[in-house]
Amino acid sequence: MDNFEKQQTIEAVKMVIKARWFYVLTIVLQGAVIKIWFPSVPLPTSFLIFLVVIIVFLINFGFWVYLRRSPEKINNFTLEVIKFSQVPLEQFGLAAILYFSGTANKMLLMMYIIPIMVGSALYRIKGIILSAFSTMILYSGLVFLEYLGLMPYLSPEAAVQSTGKVLRGEWYLVKGHIIGFNLYIIGASFYAAYLANLFKRREKNLVLQKNDLAQKTQALMIQAEELEKTKNYLHEALVKSDKARADLEQIKSEIEKANSELKIKINELEKYSQVTTGRELKMIELKEEIKNLKETIGNLKSQLVSDK
Repeated sequence: MDNFEKQQTIEAVKMVIKARWFYVLTIVLQGAVIKIWFPSVPLPTSFLIFLVVIIVFLINFGFWVYLRRSPEKINNFTLEVIKFSQVPLEQFGLAAILYFSGTANKMLLMMYIIPIMVGSALYRIKGIILSAFSTMILYSGLVFLEYLGLMPYLSPEAAVQSTGKVLRGEWYLVKGHIIGFNLYIIGASFYAAYLANLFKRREKNLVLQKNDLAQKTQALMIQAEELEKTKNYLHEALVKSDKARADLEQIKSEIEKANSELKIKINELEKYSQVTTGRELKMIELKEEIKNLKETIGNLKSQLVSDK
């Protein structure tokens, strides 16, 4: 039993236990009213009614206390035992009241639809079949016990006040009663099976939706992981880009610095070149002047010689 199935079983049993509180109180109230205003109607003694009710309440309370624990602390085998005992608890509780009242032919027999409803809630179709079959056997057994005179003695005065005829020694009534009751149970079982099948289909649809939602959630988780990886990748790329930009800025700064130094060197070179070029031009001019002076001197010498 997985955790989901275990939780569903616990909730179903709790629902049955809650319902039992109400209908047992209803039976107690009915018994009290009959005891007070209709004392001649056949019922078990007050002590037996009180004893049956106390036993049912104690068992119910024990189940309730145990199932209030967290699902992890509830043993699977114990849970299955509690689940299995719900239908017999209803059946034998009703059987005890009918038996000690002295007759099975009472309106209380209508409450035997309760075990079928419990089986439907806990076991679906299989539970309905088993509950109906065991209810038919149990109640038919009570009828035969009354027919054979094996039930507690019912006085004629109490028998007259009974809502139905006493079945002791009345084979014709016994046959009709058993056939009618069993047909009633079979009809109720078909109706319960139809409702259980409807609930089962709805439960399947809910399970399919749950599985689909789980798959979508898983897909979203995968997408979220991929987005997280992409985010980390982009963050790393951005960090690298920032670092590359910083390196580029540093290189640019170094280039600008180198350009500045180069301009200074070029200016110095131009100044030096200007100075050097000026000197060369001056030397050329001096050479021309010297040449001219030499020519002048030569001419003067020639004139001087010719004058002589």
